[in-house]
Amino acid sequence: MAKSRRRSTEQANLVPERESSGAVALPSTAGEHVTVLDQMLREMAVDEEIILANLAFDPTIIGKQLRDKRFTVSDFQGVEANRALLGVFLDTIEAEEALNAANVTLRLENERKAGKPLIDWIGRERVHRLFTTPFGAPGVAMTDDIEPVVDRIRDRNVRTQARRLMVLYAEKIARSSDDAYEVLGGCIQELRTLFLQGSAGYIRNMDAHIDEMRELVQEHRQRRKGYIGYETDFPILQERLNGIQKQFYLVTGGVGMGKSTFVTQLAWDLAAGNPELTVLYFSLDLNRLDVTAKLVAHASDVPIDYVKNPYLANVAFEQRRQDGLAKVAEMRERLLVIDEGNGRIFLDDVRKLVKRTKLERGGDVAVIIDPIFKIHVKNDRLNFNERCNLLSAELKTISAVEGVTLIATAGLPKAISNRRPVREDLEEIMGLLYDPYVVMFLYCDYLNDFETPFLEWEWGKDNFMIPISELLIAKNKMGAINARIFFRYYESYSRFRECAPQEVENYNAMIENLEKFKEVKRKNRGPASSSPQAGGGGRQSGGREDEF
Repeated sequence: MAKSRRRSTEQANLVPERESSGAVALPSTAGEHVTVLDQMLREMAVDEEIILANLAFDPTIIGKQLRDKRFTVSDFQGVEANRALLGVFLDTIEAEEALNAANVTLRLENERKAGKPLIDWIGRERVHRLFTTPFGAPGVAMTDDIEPVVDRIRDRNVRTQARRLMVLYAEKIARSSDDAYEVLGGCIQELRTLFLQGSAGYIRNMDAHIDEMRELVQEHRQRRKGYIGYETDFPILQERLNGIQKQFYLVTGGVGMGKSTFVTQLAWDLAAGNPELTVLYFSLDLNRLDVTAKLVAHASDVPIDYVKNPYLANVAFEQRRQDGLAKVAEMRERLLVIDEGNGRIFLDDVRKLVKRTKLERGGDVAVIIDPIFKIHVKNDRLNFNERCNLLSAELKTISAVEGVTLIATAGLPKAISNRRPVREDLEEIMGLLYDPYVVMFLYCDYLNDFETPFLEWEWGKDNFMIPISELLIAKNKMGAINARIFFRYYESYSRFRECAPQEVENYNAMIENLEKFKEVKRKNRGPASSSPQAGGGGRQSGGREDEF
């Protein structure tokens, strides 16, 4: 009897008090024997209070997360007052009204239960405290991601319902006169229904996939686009990749090949050419001012030195520079540059920023990380290869779960920088080769061989020697591989310009001749020429991380 009275008292403490207290009282554990039921009720009350407090504090973000998770009043299976409050909160948000104490109180006054206004059941003081000190209750804290709490509540609900069903059918199988197989069949059917209700979010049949594909095709027909993904200023690259899609892309190459410049230009093209897209650029190699200068140079076709330091008056450049600054400023809401100015960037920071950006701004999101190796992980005991594999796997997961485009850069070992890279160069780090949707190698032969034919002369311009850079699509899960695209690189403008299709064909034909030419030179030099490469191979095996 004493235990029953104590349990009844603790359950009563979960019920919201009247205006005198104004808050849900969580049961105390000091000096008491806590049963399984007591612990479950306590956890249930805390989780429900976390949902209500965070929803009152940040209705925009938390409200969207709850909508995405299809979280409703029925998910609250604890205190009835919490169910009433959640229902009013969700109705207020659905009506596009401001979620504040005044609107919530008004709705609670107008809704009645058992002949009394809901406000009398809940208490005005509690409503007031939810909007003034929402995180005052023990165990209730602010969070940017409410999904773990939602998952915890639903997991507890499923366990409770499953236990109730099994207890019910255990009694039936022991006492009922019905056929035992019929009783077992009924139990299995109800448990299966419970399972399918909880798993509907991630188990989808083929009809759902086909419907989604039809919607995608119809959308692109209306937009009259010949490719699936986002637009860029590189038409041949778009054609080969079928547009930049919501997948994980890796751009890799040796030191000085232009990886940062290439992805910076991609960031600008994605933001400028796709009004529905928000671009998050994690610049972990260049600081935000250098990235901004490159963006202005891309936007206005002005030499980057003049963008950063217009020391000589040039009327044409100055006007374009001002126009470029204005264009970049217009992208302030859709192109966000994050560097290490406020500290190191961890993998969890990337995940949280991506999720929050999607919730706050709506629409699609593209993420660019330059370079991938500068993203920190909490486990600092991993060796270099293990850390790279972890980063690659997690970034692929972020792209898939959040439905975002993710483009990352990665360096190649110094021993590989003096020749054209191939796909086998990444086999030592399996994650970088197998996780990305597309792997691209960026290479400029001019940096290794001044006699290369991949060099154009343009007299009368600031860049009268224009090196030709090449981009090898070494892996493409849904397209052709080993395809090369060629670009003119204007160093003073920090800009790549795609070569024409006929030029691309000609340069591809030159690759084979160039390789034969280099092979002849190596043979003519004799065996001594192989010693530097052997030394380079020794360095590669000695300090793997230092070579990136």
